[in-house]
Amino acid sequence: MEYKDKHNAAMQRKKLIVDEQIARAQQERGVLILITGNGKGKSTSAFGTAFRALGHGMRVGIIQFIKGTQATGEVIYLTQQHPQLDYHAMATGFTWDTQDWEKDKSAAEEAWIQARRMLADPEIQLLVLDELTYMLTYEYLDIADVIQAILQRAPRQNVIITGRGAKPELISVADTVSEIAAVKHAFQDGVKAQAGIDF
Repeated sequence: MEYKDKHNAAMQRKKLIVDEQIARAQQERGVLILITGNGKGKSTSAFGTAFRALGHGMRVGIIQFIKGTQATGEVIYLTQQHPQLDYHAMATGFTWDTQDWEKDKSAAEEAWIQARRMLADPEIQLLVLDELTYMLTYEYLDIADVIQAILQRAPRQNVIITGRGAKPELISVADTVSEIAAVKHAFQDGVKAQAGIDF
């Protein structure tokens, strides 16, 4: 049998499996997506999904926890171009720069108030909680409170959480979990972070 014949047979088998999975997937509800791991691309993936949702005319909320104080390219573009976006940034800078647990905790709590507001808003169809995992790791926010608010959100609302070191409790309640592995990073070889690529 030639390769193309083997390939065609394999694709026919694959199509049967995919068609069966599509037929089984009949629930219509919002999902909780968790993007974690040490590799580059967690926030980038979440923002890509935000662009996708905006392209479908959906209302999108974004809360950014712990980021640098300079705006990233995606935030600059989104906040200038899209009235369908509700955006809030903690904007205290990175924890290794602030070195002030109480100040960071207070800022996280203020950002969480905005997150709770968006979680309760059925008009927001996608909510990105960027770098939320750090808020739990550093105990700025109570994990039980966070999980309860997420589970009690509007039924059709989708939520994406990003950040390294996701706690097992968060992994357990998520519908989809992706772990991005760190294989290589240019920064480790001394390449300076670049606008449009890294921020």
